[in-house]
Amino acid sequence: MILFNEKIVELLNEYFSKNDEYVESVLLATYGFNIQFVNFNIQCNERVFASIEGNTYTWEDAPNSGPWGALGRQLAKKAEMKSSSILRISFENGDSIEIETVEGQYESVIFNFPPQGEAFVMEIF
Repeated sequence: MILFNEKIVELLNEYFSKNDEYVESVLLATYGFNIQFVNFNIQCNERVFASIEGNTYTWEDAPNSGPWGALGRQLAKKAEMKSSSILRISFENGDSIEIETVEGQYESVIFNFPPQGEAFVMEIF
């Protein structure tokens, strides 16, 4: 849909600074990559790159043999934009993930945050 902006970086960093946002689970499927943190989750439909224990892995439209489970229980520390199409989340142990978005008619990345009152809170890129 749209490219990343500073608003999503600020929102993620607000969550990371207020709470211990651990990775609770990672779901790999042919239709998407989903990473669940304590208070929110991110659904990715484009590529996801990971640096895990010094090695680089890519998820791209299908499960693969990367050690994605190693992200479990990792504590997120910082979000930053590498470019308008790549958002990086760094973890306390030095690992990181980079999430890609593209401009187009379909959603590339959906951030699902806790409801506020009766309203669902989502950011869609």
